[in-house]
Amino acid sequence: MSKSSARPTRSAKPGPTPRWGERSYVSVGWPKEHRRRYEREASKSGLSLNEYVIREMAKLHGLTVPPMTDDTSSEQEQLPLGA
Repeated sequence: MSKSSARPTRSAKPGPTPRWGERSYVSVGWPKEHRRRYEREASKSGLSLNEYVIREMAKLHGLTVPPMTDDTSSEQEQLPLGA
């Protein structure tokens, strides 16, 4: 049996809470050809690779598909560029 590389959920991370709840992290290794395909599909869907993988895994396993966004820019104040 292999050891799990999943890290515990982070609760003290600064910044806003992700819109789709607390997260746990895992490192995944897949064939390079697979990654290229996943990245193309994610790009076509307008999602990050992370969002795409989460969405597809949720659909595959009959789980609720979380609303997708890794972009918190709409929640953050736009600061002027320095001179």
